[in-house]
Amino acid sequence: MKVGIVGYGSIGQRHAANAFLLGHNVLVYDPASRRDVNFERNIYEICDAVVIATPTWVHIAGIRACAERGRHMLVEKPIAKNMASLREMLDWAAAKNLTVMMGNNLRFHPCVQSAKTRIDEGHFGKPLWASFTCATLTAKQLYISDGVILNTGAHEVDLALHLLGPAKVISANAHMVFGGDETGCDIISDFVLQHESGCRSTFHLDYVTRTEIREFRVIGDEGDLHVDLPARTLVARTADPKLPDVTHTYRFDGLGSYDDDYRDEMAAFFDRIKGRSRPGATGEDGFATLDILLEVRSKAGIAPR
Repeated sequence: MKVGIVGYGSIGQRHAANAFLLGHNVLVYDPASRRDVNFERNIYEICDAVVIATPTWVHIAGIRACAERGRHMLVEKPIAKNMASLREMLDWAAAKNLTVMMGNNLRFHPCVQSAKTRIDEGHFGKPLWASFTCATLTAKQLYISDGVILNTGAHEVDLALHLLGPAKVISANAHMVFGGDETGCDIISDFVLQHESGCRSTFHLDYVTRTEIREFRVIGDEGDLHVDLPARTLVARTADPKLPDVTHTYRFDGLGSYDDDYRDEMAAFFDRIKGRSRPGATGEDGFATLDILLEVRSKAGIAPR
């Protein structure tokens, strides 16, 4: 398959390498280097599938170009910034039976997959509450320009919806910093979601913590689990129904690295194109996540942009 990569920053380079390792013919367009082709439109015209790894504000243009030409697409998170435009493009892609995935490698993290199975199978009873934390210092201008809610939140909120089901925003706040042009950027945010299942999730996101913390906890009425994503570790506890003061602890240390998760994500994209059912965040998952993130920004008092 001929695969186009639009945008050749660190994530575009990663996707290009993985597509190549999976045996596909890879072509790259990047405005800075004009690598492989001279014009972005060439990618959409000659490739069967496209990875959109451009800044978020131009994702819709890339999705539109793919939909117009009947190209399958993997769109990096956050999938877009505008709900109405995204809805139009997703409907157009669906009408043409195109595969649309949102890039979220954490869905392929072995601890996330184990957590999903354990929750779905009721190992911990009914989920009561959950917490998601992603706190890390960053100086990447792309992350800062999107803000911590849209950029980091696209991962954490997608995970919460994936694990615990649909939700609505209960409350949100954010700490802003302002540049010389008075353009604000959220670098800290805390918010709460209420899931349709009755479970409530709390979130803390920030770009100021010097020691990385990326974890989530899910507490049920019969046990709980804790996942440390960088350490690739899951610890699950279940109450013994016959011995009220006893809990059983299970530890899962995941093998591999984030590199493996990204490679599995790319393989799942190609499998979906071929009609095989594989995990991964769909375009509709991206839409649901964006709906939550924009509501968080609104409740936190952040003006649309």
